[in-house]
Amino acid sequence: MGYRRYIIFLAVGTLLLLTSGARGLDISSIQLVGNGNGFTCEPNDTSSNMEKMGDHLWRKLMFINEPGDPDTVFFKFTANGSYLPKHWGWSGVWGIAEYDYNPPNIGAILADSGYYYFHFNDTSYAYSLEQPTGRIEGEVHSNPPTGVPEGTCITLYDSLGSLIGSCTSFVDSCFCFEFLPPAVFSMYASAPGYRDTTIGALEVGDGETEHVSITLTSITAVTIAFASAERVAGGVLLTWSTICCRHKAGFDVYRGSCGLLEVMEKRNTTPVYPDGSYRFFDPCDDPTEDLYYFIVEHDPTDPSRYGPIMVAGITPQITSALGQNYPNPFNPATTIPFTVGPSNGSKPVSISFFDVSGRLVDTFDLGTKPVGEHTFRWNPALSGRGNIHSGVYYCRLRIGKETFTKKLILLR
Repeated sequence: MGYRRYIIFLAVGTLLLLTSGARGLDISSIQLVGNGNGFTCEPNDTSSNMEKMGDHLWRKLMFINEPGDPDTVFFKFTANGSYLPKHWGWSGVWGIAEYDYNPPNIGAILADSGYYYFHFNDTSYAYSLEQPTGRIEGEVHSNPPTGVPEGTCITLYDSLGSLIGSCTSFVDSCFCFEFLPPAVFSMYASAPGYRDTTIGALEVGDGETEHVSITLTSITAVTIAFASAERVAGGVLLTWSTICCRHKAGFDVYRGSCGLLEVMEKRNTTPVYPDGSYRFFDPCDDPTEDLYYFIVEHDPTDPSRYGPIMVAGITPQITSALGQNYPNPFNPATTIPFTVGPSNGSKPVSISFFDVSGRLVDTFDLGTKPVGEHTFRWNPALSGRGNIHSGVYYCRLRIGKETFTKKLILLR
């Protein structure tokens, strides 16, 4: 009998312990425990202890890592570092917990990963979620200035090196990390073909906004795979392409009369960036001049360069020809220009004059003439063939077997 009474006494005592309420009790600690996507902790883990915010008010900051879109996290509030005698969980109504020995978990739908404050009142059993209001915002630039480079990624880390979030899309070169608690963060920016950039010690206060400006610098290992230069009307057109950091690097164009870059003149006022391909037109007044070009990456530290590229001058093509006399009409004399081409440099030259009926009125044997420009002056009054009257005459130039004819007018 004594043995049985002892057992009954223990059972009654346990029953009283389990059914006694917790309202008004002086609870020394509250732990936020539960599990879910990115959120798992136990009562004996001191990192699950909530922060006391006032009488019976508690708060816990948790970072939920990639819960999905959306996803559910589950949690319970446990007193004094133990599941026993009772703890708070789902009551069937969102925002109110149930104080029981083993209540269901509280489910929270979170649309985004990030920081969340879990609030709990151990008297009213009310709970809620709230995100902090700190921000880190800024803009991304590039050097050379071509906007936000393709493939740019900015990642944010906490003071322990844990990934907080990343940004790969930008509006007018701007980015923003929201819902950050008071803490110290670091930022890492990267893009293909650009140097990695790290910004540390970004301290965000409660509800404050920290502004950051990031400039990504192009890697200087740019290789010009192909370059050409051709004479076009009014100048020289240069085109080239790259096989590294394509469509990112800017270039300067230099020109000189020899192949030494040190004595060349810079021809562009702003860096040449690609518009589908790299192209640059260089005006040139003298097409006969030999020109040399260098294409140099617009980078003050270690620029890539390509050259020299030679563009040969164009030698004017000389052919035999008879020019128009001047003045025309004339009195008493006129000058007749003519050209001896390379193929006629050693051949006899003669010049003759005829009236409109085809009668020869004057002729001259000029011998051979060197290649180049020449003139002949004709004064009919000095002709030994008699008086030559006013009228229309024809001048015929013969160089070897080639003949050329022009009309002249004599006015007495």
